[in-house]
Amino acid sequence: MVYLFLAISIVSAVINNMLLHLPVLKKSRVNEFLFNAGVVAVWVVLLTVYNGGIRGYSGDTLVYGGAFGFILAGFLFCKMQAFSNGPIHYTSLIGSSSFVLTTVFNAVYWKESVNFYQVAGILLMLASVVMITAHSRGAENGKQILTLKWKVYAAGFFIFSALTGIVFRFHQSVDVSHTDEMMIFASLIVTVFLAAIGFAIVLFQRRKHSGASDGGAVAGGSEKKRAAIVLLAAACGVVSCVYNRLNIYLSGVMANSVFFPIFNGGNIILTSMAGCLLFREKLYKLQAVGIFCGLAAIFFVSNFFGLLS
Repeated sequence: MVYLFLAISIVSAVINNMLLHLPVLKKSRVNEFLFNAGVVAVWVVLLTVYNGGIRGYSGDTLVYGGAFGFILAGFLFCKMQAFSNGPIHYTSLIGSSSFVLTTVFNAVYWKESVNFYQVAGILLMLASVVMITAHSRGAENGKQILTLKWKVYAAGFFIFSALTGIVFRFHQSVDVSHTDEMMIFASLIVTVFLAAIGFAIVLFQRRKHSGASDGGAVAGGSEKKRAAIVLLAAACGVVSCVYNRLNIYLSGVMANSVFFPIFNGGNIILTSMAGCLLFREKLYKLQAVGIFCGLAAIFFVSNFFGLLS
């Protein structure tokens, strides 16, 4: 049953990556804040139903819910922008490699031991990122495939992804019994925060254009396109909530040296296949080597090879 949940988690994560890479998000003038507010609103509903409501909370639940919420807002925003503005396979690797930063933090703050394999994995992951980002232009027509915009959002995706793990680790050390409540509070905060920004942008744009309607979530879009964006946000909310909640459970019942390589490796491989087969994205030799190095780095950092020594 554990491996069935792991398979569901991987597939959900890959579907989420694919949805965020759909051309409609790039071609339509999507209000990113309202879009992600809708995504997390789905989290609120699903988590509340799953948990049977709010069963209890403490001061730590509220504090860490607030911290986790604002970091989650940055994570969702940067993730959406990175996937919609750059190649899906490179973006997937950047996001999946964020636990390298978490490992370094845990070694420094929590005094967790780091062995030779993990140090080698961290260095290998750095080399992987360099190889992926070094080749910024297509070989055929000189079209830029890794723009500065993508690099900025990919860096944010990497940092916020790592911060979510770090804050969650702090919460688990003092308030593990209220995990679902903390995530519900965090999701509520994110929904309200992003919705407030999103509607403020809509009002500003309408006033700027002398009352011309920009349609809220999709400026200048048709009703069908707006409905498609709403459905897309709901779908992203479902799959992202499923894999995030499953990963919390799986990380508690599986050894990290097994869970991280399988989840992150499966996510990268399947997403890369989707990029090549469904989105017709080219995988250049240097980037292909970088992805394989990144996969190897995941195994090293998770200490999988340490189990064999």
